[in-house]
Amino acid sequence: MRATSFILYSPSYIIRKGLISIIDKMHDAHITNQADSFEEIPELIETKETDFLLLDTNILKSTNLFKEIKNKYGKNQLIAISNSSNNQNLSDFAEIINLTDSQAEILKKLNQLSGNKNKLDTAPNIPDEISKREADILKEIALGYSNKEIADKLFISVHTVVTHRKNITRKLGIKTAPGLTIYAIINKIIDINDTEAN
Repeated sequence: MRATSFILYSPSYIIRKGLISIIDKMHDAHITNQADSFEEIPELIETKETDFLLLDTNILKSTNLFKEIKNKYGKNQLIAISNSSNNQNLSDFAEIINLTDSQAEILKKLNQLSGNKNKLDTAPNIPDEISKREADILKEIALGYSNKEIADKLFISVHTVVTHRKNITRKLGIKTAPGLTIYAIINKIIDINDTEAN
């Protein structure tokens, strides 16, 4: 079973250090990277493959950035760090860590999520040779979307899409869109019915 990885965002140095200390106590878990500002997050989520994002709730102030995060990560991968007792507007998160939670409560929440993650690891059939992000791009290519359409859909630049396409082609040794589509169907990245709908 592979280690559970986290990316941590909080503008508070003390909160970041506290959560890192707690996660260090978990079995097979680590923080792959951390950020203290909005500006650092796009690069982190673009370059790092991770299981969970621990996000301070002020991330919700940046609507476009949060959309980008939700597009890359499913709800079951997002964990809110909240300093409020009112958590009614946090339905986009799988779990909420309150700053009033004890260490034991935080560990319990993270271990439960980590256990769920390990059960779900086999659900998305992403081949070993490509990353989760490349699988996202491949899916859109197989569905017939252009580079511009994929960029708009995934909230990334056209240049980033082109780079991912080159990497996918290099890794898989498949140069044509029909070939990539067949690969995506065989590996259950898309369903054959999805291609007929487009």
